[in-house]
Parts: sequence; C-alpha cells; structure tokens
Amino acid sequence: MGERMKASFIGVVTVIGLMLLGSLIIALLVNFMDFSSSGFQWLSFIISVLILMVGGFIGGRRTEEKGWLTGSIIGVIYVIGIILYQFLAQDAWMYSNQTLYFLIFVLAAVVGGMFGVNIKKS
Repeated sequence: MGERMKASFIGVVTVIGLMLLGSLIIALLVNFMDFSSSGFQWLSFIISVLILMVGGFIGGRRTEEKGWLTGSIIGVIYVIGIILYQFLAQDAWMYSNQTLYFLIFVLAAVVGGMFGVNIKKS
C-alpha cells in the first residue's frame, strides 16, 4: 500500500507542476494572441485532461499494477483540490456543470494509469 501512495503522490506533484507550466503557457498565449472566451475555456479543458493523463501515466508506471486504482487516486485528489480551492478562495462550493468535468478529469487520470501499467519498461 505504501508504494501506491508514493506513486500517487508523485503523480499528483507531476500534475501540479504541469498545471503550473500549462497555466503559464496559456497566460502567455492570452496575452499575445486574441482568444475568445469559449476558445480559452476549451483550450484549458483539453490541456487539463492531457496533464491528468500524464500524471496518471506516471503514477501507474511506478506502481506497475492496478493502474486504474492509482489513476483514480490521483484524479480524486486533484478534484478535491479544485473543490477546496473554490470553497476557500472563491467562496463557492461547486458550479452546476462541474460534475461532468470532474468525472472526465478522474477518467483521464484512470486511463493514463492503465496506459502507464501496460507500457513495458526498457
């Protein structure tokens, strides 16, 4: 059980680091290019899904078994972090359309974890 928690922690740290980098890139794009609000929303969503897949992949690769479980732990920790941030910083619990987004985020991390387990180490 300790190895799974360690791999999940590494996956979550990877997701946070990549999200910070992705946020910087998106901020630079918004600053230097003309984005519509719907284009910005979809770009942020797609980048988030891809980053969660990478985090799940790294976590699943480190555990080498039950990547779906490691990915789901990573996804749930990420979603709980978003909910806590919204509650504490923005004084909002959950918006009506976020449930589907949160489900997609967890599924992306699960898929990444399953790919991570099934990719052979060289």
